[in-house]
Amino acid sequence: MTVSTAGGDAAATASDARPVPGPVRVGPEDPRYGELVRGDNHRFVGRPDHVELVRSTEQVRDALDRALAAGQRVAVRSGGHCPEAFVAHPEVEAVIDLSLMSQVSYDPQYNAIAIEAGATVGHVYKALYRNWNVTLPAGVCTAVGVGGHISGGGYGPLSRLHGLVADHLYAVEVVHVDRTGQVRTVIATREPDDPHRALWWAHTGAGGGNFGIVTRFWMRSPGATGTDPAGLLPKPPASLLTAMVNWSWEQCELPAFTRIVRNFMGWHVANSGVDSPFAGLFASLWVRHRSGGGLTMFVQVDSTAPGAAAKLEAFLAAVDEGVGVTPFVLRRELPWLTASRYMGQGDSGPVMGARLKTKAAYLRDVHTDEQIATLYRWFHREDYFGRESLMMLNGYGGAINAVGAADTASVQRDSVIKAAYSASWGDPSEDDAHLAWLRGLYGELYADTGGVPVPGELTDGSYINYPDVDLADPDHNRSGIPWHHLYFKDNYAALQAVKAAWDPRDVFHHALSVRLPEDDMTYPTAHIPEHYDFQTIYAGEKDAPPVQPWDIGRPQPALVAVHDTGAIVGDVLDVGCGLGDNAAFLAGRGHRVTAIDVAEAAVREARRRAKAKGVDVECAVADAIRLTGYDGRFDTILDSACFHSLAEDERERYLVALRAASRPGGRLHMFCFAREFEAPFPGPHRHTAAYLREVVGSVWNVLSVEAATFASSLGVEDIAAMIKSEYPDDDVDPGRLDGLALDELGRATMPVWHVTAERRP
Repeated sequence: MTVSTAGGDAAATASDARPVPGPVRVGPEDPRYGELVRGDNHRFVGRPDHVELVRSTEQVRDALDRALAAGQRVAVRSGGHCPEAFVAHPEVEAVIDLSLMSQVSYDPQYNAIAIEAGATVGHVYKALYRNWNVTLPAGVCTAVGVGGHISGGGYGPLSRLHGLVADHLYAVEVVHVDRTGQVRTVIATREPDDPHRALWWAHTGAGGGNFGIVTRFWMRSPGATGTDPAGLLPKPPASLLTAMVNWSWEQCELPAFTRIVRNFMGWHVANSGVDSPFAGLFASLWVRHRSGGGLTMFVQVDSTAPGAAAKLEAFLAAVDEGVGVTPFVLRRELPWLTASRYMGQGDSGPVMGARLKTKAAYLRDVHTDEQIATLYRWFHREDYFGRESLMMLNGYGGAINAVGAADTASVQRDSVIKAAYSASWGDPSEDDAHLAWLRGLYGELYADTGGVPVPGELTDGSYINYPDVDLADPDHNRSGIPWHHLYFKDNYAALQAVKAAWDPRDVFHHALSVRLPEDDMTYPTAHIPEHYDFQTIYAGEKDAPPVQPWDIGRPQPALVAVHDTGAIVGDVLDVGCGLGDNAAFLAGRGHRVTAIDVAEAAVREARRRAKAKGVDVECAVADAIRLTGYDGRFDTILDSACFHSLAEDERERYLVALRAASRPGGRLHMFCFAREFEAPFPGPHRHTAAYLREVVGSVWNVLSVEAATFASSLGVEDIAAMIKSEYPDDDVDPGRLDGLALDELGRATMPVWHVTAERRP
């Protein structure tokens, strides 16, 4: 069942009918602001215009609607445990905080347990256990918000027995933005006949911040029957047998360390099958830098399971085999809820002032001796002090691997260990040292596959809930394998299709968010040349002024609108000026304008039009990719539909040249045809907002990417003729052109992205 509405909540769960208090809006002047603009990782502190703490789906929708109307970039936070700057990013202007939405209740409409997305793992554990004696196979860090935890797959000590948290997801409620900019609410379920099932599927492993704002999850295990909530999710063990095993570094020279790591990993290779009798045993091996401790292994097993004590002892013996040193071992039996917090961070939150960096890998087999020696060397570096720098090897497999790779968005379904590598520190002056240590360890550990865990015989990529922007950086990822393949493998194309369907305007994005598909074109692209010959295009017939689709005889209205906000200042360079109407407009508004174009015919016409309007514009023939003689001259650079005519190998050089021409603090305003929206007529290369952020952001500091509209000189008949010219073998369906967006002159308009960027120092 799926419900989608524009005006009201998609569905109401079973809860009391008391009025919901209004949202809490916190701005920079509020004493709470400093707390709310940072999450668990204090390396990143945001500076949004406001943080809005919401209490209902309706309030989420209203907050998002207001932010969009104000042109603000939005980010959403549930628990704040993301180790990268996805929310605390300088471009984020409005944060929607879900932490006040934490209700856990039984919903008879869906016969599932509804969990609001701002609840923490610890709160969910307590509510499920105390109300119905059920649980989810979630993680040990109880302060983590479920919004990101479930969306990214979610795993924990019971996952070998019960699968991922996302494997128990029945439905998800999402506030999203459609193609027209309308804020809508949808509920998507895993039911095979649900037309929006793909949206449910995407929330079983793609991670947060991709498709919209998740406000509620409904949890019911596959195969669960009846209407008693006590039978809809797994039962937790009544109690756990636990063991904590500790080896000091003084005990562990390289041979002993090698043996411990190989034994631990080898046991998991042998005992992580779907039907393994040891699926109920979970173990985690923590290796700390020698400045902060030694090796600690945590183990747990259901104390009521047949042979529980024997299984625990067999595992401990397997890890100890041939090590030759005697560790400290503490065995305990604990009630399940108490034991669920045994390894993890409590509800109190992060260590004060913690600065973090995290990396991850899925492991299919035992590390080579060379890799283990690499680990030993890095954890013994004497020139590095990292008390909280560690590696965790966490047991995986079992029931997790009973699910097909394409059945959920969590694609890694044959690994036996999930590895995490992290550094944590408090002093900002130590950032470089800790980052260098962690990157060095990880890069050398996976040196044979380009510094990252490429899917293959030994490894299977990385985990999106431990996001690492280094995987998108060729300086750190030298494998040639794109970051999205490391996280999503062959599921990525399907995730892109969900992105296109539910967030076509790319409202929700971050450094590792799912990108819109590059092949979402209204028209085939074969006609687009690699290089445009503007000399020929502008030449026209004899000496007649050229007439082109972009020749509207006036400045672009989108440019005029930007200028009227005061965003264009000082001396202006108009790159790819064409016929000069934009340049003449800016000169008429008091700017000193230089207009350049590669086509001599265009520059001649630009001079003529400026003179006819009585304004002074410096017009010159120049190739912007090889721009010389203009270094440091301009406060504002305007690209009005130039970038999208460049070949791929020209784009970075072009952006570097523009940067060189700008003054410190200079701004770039770029208008580029948008790939996300339906194109009314064939055109040059069109680009997604995500691509523009990535490419422009490699040279400039991107401040915003906003939708705008470009005017053209083409009426309906002109477009029909253009289509026929471009695609002579295709019939032009007049009905196809009925919905064209026309301006007040009856001319077609074109959707574009307006990129605003600042010169990088």
